[in-house]
Amino acid sequence: MDGFVLVTMKHSPTITVVIVAYHGKRWLAECVRTLLDGCQMPIYLVLVDNDGENGIDALPLEDFQHTVLETPCPMGFAEANNFALNEIGLDSEYVCFLNQDTRSEAGWITACLECFERHSKLGAVTPLLMTYDGEQSEPNALACGRQSVEFCEAEAANDFGGRFFEVPEIPATAMIVRSDVLRQVGPFDPIFGSYYEDYDLCHRIREAGYSVGICTAGLVAHYCGSATTTENSNRRRMRQIIRNRAIYRCRTTGNHRLGTVGGQFFRTLPHHLCRGLFRTPSSQPVSTTLAAHWDMLCILRRLMSAKNDRAAWNAYLDEIGWHKDRMQQTSPPEFENTLAQ
Repeated sequence: MDGFVLVTMKHSPTITVVIVAYHGKRWLAECVRTLLDGCQMPIYLVLVDNDGENGIDALPLEDFQHTVLETPCPMGFAEANNFALNEIGLDSEYVCFLNQDTRSEAGWITACLECFERHSKLGAVTPLLMTYDGEQSEPNALACGRQSVEFCEAEAANDFGGRFFEVPEIPATAMIVRSDVLRQVGPFDPIFGSYYEDYDLCHRIREAGYSVGICTAGLVAHYCGSATTTENSNRRRMRQIIRNRAIYRCRTTGNHRLGTVGGQFFRTLPHHLCRGLFRTPSSQPVSTTLAAHWDMLCILRRLMSAKNDRAAWNAYLDEIGWHKDRMQQTSPPEFENTLAQ
């Protein structure tokens, strides 16, 4: 990692960067190298070894303020990040969640932090995300941006101009959140494991009165699905995406959870099964769709009742001690607005 500058820390850094490594040996060195090479300010780097096969020991990190944590067992993205937060606390002003399969362009963190300075009610921000080869916008991030009319206009003109765009949700591929906002709304909900946990967090941030957005003055490249290397792992991934999409939909439909759950099982499920049988484009195998809905049945009480959902969430916060010391107990504001009697 030539070109690194030794930083002597005399106080807590402004930002803590958390990287969860899972089957990440191929990606991690480049992720860390570009992050530290392009960072224009002191950071506290937290590497979470989530499977013991990531090559973290080979990274020359001795000149940098960092911590390496080992999870007791492989965890989903949400729980692994929460594990890190619970271990290190929230001493920094900001927390950055960064995927292992990213490559940082110089100055993106500084650009994002400048957005926080300009927008006092900004709760979370992401840079502009590109594909790993840098040739085009990352599809999931682009879908988030296209929920903004102003973003669509800038995209059509091929001129983002380094502007900030407020959007409803952003991916946790490279997400920076104010620590005081995390204290208020809570961490990722481990019910998601991986996928949609970031959108759920964004929803809680907005319900708490903060905004979420994209800083196009910063740039990060992302390789989607680095941990999905086999057909079986891809099916597991799609199973989780189908399940988690339904959870997120239930939580964002106001007081209509019963109708949402009913629509999922009696309208969406048959439709997807038919697509799977006829193998239409982008359809999933019948076994994957059925497995995802079986997973939903296992958490049906939480899906159908915001009261049960809130109770399970608060029990989790108690379990990890979020309300103690530098953390505090929280209840996602959306639960208050969708409380089922």
